[in-house]
Formats: sequence, C-alpha cells, structure tokens
Amino acid sequence: MTTIAFLGYGDIAERTSSLLQFAGFTQMRGMCRHPDNKNNPAHIELLAGDASNAADLERLVDADVDVVVITLTPNRKSEDPYFNGYVLPCRLLQHQLQSQGLRPRIIYISSTGVYDQRDGEWIDERTPAEPSDHHGQMLLQAEQTIATATDQVSILRCSGIYGPNRTRLAEMLISGEAVITPAWTNRIHADDVAGFIAFLIQHPDKQQPMFLVSDDEPLPQEAAYGRLAERLGVDLSTFPRSDDIGRRGSKRISNRLLRASGYQLQHPTYTPR
Repeated sequence: MTTIAFLGYGDIAERTSSLLQFAGFTQMRGMCRHPDNKNNPAHIELLAGDASNAADLERLVDADVDVVVITLTPNRKSEDPYFNGYVLPCRLLQHQLQSQGLRPRIIYISSTGVYDQRDGEWIDERTPAEPSDHHGQMLLQAEQTIATATDQVSILRCSGIYGPNRTRLAEMLISGEAVITPAWTNRIHADDVAGFIAFLIQHPDKQQPMFLVSDDEPLPQEAAYGRLAERLGVDLSTFPRSDDIGRRGSKRISNRLLRASGYQLQHPTYTPR
C-alpha cells in the first residue's frame, strides 16, 4: 500500500488528495500550520507543524512514506519569506532523508518564476533558469537542494495558477489598479496542477526530473486580462498602459513534455469562470 505525505497541505494538496482518494489511495497524511482550519477530511491524517522545523518534518516523513508531495508557500512572518518558506524546508528535508537513509519519491511544486526571459521567448525544460531577482533565486536554490534529496525527484515548474479562491487578478481589474503591458503570460488551472501530480503518483514510470506545467495557450497579457474582464463586465479600454513588462518578465511556456506524458489537460486554455 502506497503511503503519501503532503508537506504543505493547502489548496493544491487538498485537490490532489481528493483525486487520489477517488483513485483508491487510502494511506495519506499532510502537514500544515493550522489543520483545525481545514475541513478535516476523513481520507487524510492532518498534522500540525511547520515546514521549517526539523522535528515536525520527522513526524511527517518516516520510513513508511513512499511519496512526498511538497507544496510550499512564502513564510510571510519571517524576514526572508522565500528563503524560510522554500530553501530552509528543502535543506532540512534533504538532510533528514539522507541521514536516515530514506528514499521516497518526491514531487516538488515550483514556479516558472525561475526564468527571467523578457522578450516573449519560448521556454521548455532545456532552457537554463537564470533568475535575476531574490524571489526567483530562492525558488531555484530550493529546487537545486531538493533535487539531491533522493534519486527520484520530479520538479514541477508551474505557470500562473488560477481557479476558485484565487481572486487577485479579478480584484485588480475590479479596482482599476491593473496595468496593461506587452508581456506574454501563461496560465494553468489548479485542477490540472493537482491532476498532474495525481497522474504522476499513479504512473511512476512517467516521472521525469523536470516538467513545465502550463496550458496549451500562452497569451499576451491584454488577451488574458480581456477574458476575465469580459466575465466581470469590466471595460478594459479604460485601463492604463505601460511598456514596462514588470518583474514577472515575458515568456511563452511550452508544455510539450507534459503532453508527451499522456496527461490530458482539463483546461487546455485559460477559461476564467
């Protein structure tokens, strides 16, 4: 029986665990800071803990665990949210696994924010990641650390995740604070992030060291904003424009390797609802 541990039990982990329960997986555990705030589903054992605490990690990941799914977030209460939220947990887990001789499969959720391209270049798994800002550098450092934890690590670099309860862009459009730039943008629905994680767990032969997780259709930012603005009843023509593409850069993500795995996207194009 496969035992799965979720380090960081937030939205993506919740969706993934539900899919795995439906597929027949019964041995699952997860860790988050405040499990009392969750719905406490019967199919998973939730532990209270901090990903940056070595003792908490040892409670979550022991010799019984076959797969670790890592979905971390910035630690906003610390002086360096990205180091403490990503790099430190990966260092602690790497040390624990190697010192105890544990070798679970690891699926680590990262971000295409590690790429710094700014001219709409196409990006795939062979493209060097050379982030210029601190956030991207910490994300890449965490990846490099966890990649050495075992010999079965798959890093999933996700583009902009959208879906229920992810309302920041809608709030920007409604408030009028959005600025239209010439940047290219990339999206992936939360259902497909969770779906692809569950797919890899069920098909270990499909696991690769790296996947870019994005939908089939990179979009100019104005086109992406326009789809959501139409649903919200917002007139995009009134928004300010700028030639400054901003910190996130401008790139087009190729999902060729994800497609080759056999996974079928539920949301192949950006369809805000």
